[in-house]
Amino acid sequence: MSDSAVKAEVSIPTLYVCHIDEGMGLVHPCARAHKALDKAGVAHDKIVYGQGQPFGKGTEGTRPDLKEISGQEKLPVLQLPGGETIAGSKPIIKWAKAKT
Repeated sequence: MSDSAVKAEVSIPTLYVCHIDEGMGLVHPCARAHKALDKAGVAHDKIVYGQGQPFGKGTEGTRPDLKEISGQEKLPVLQLPGGETIAGSKPIIKWAKAKT
């Protein structure tokens, strides 16, 4: 998907992950964030962002839409209804655990 995959508004939490989200098990931050949301029973959409860019290489400056909503360009990012975003697997996991 291209940078236009970022939604201006969401009705349920939307998790932006890289294309290896499910391919590396819990080693990868995107997979850990996704698993935490599932484990907490948080209904969410998942958008694979930046396909074809392994490990985010060469992505600096290429994710302006993501930077616009989250203030940075790294994945994973959880976009909440109302516009708030949570960037990084550890903060996303902490947020998900608070929902259980």
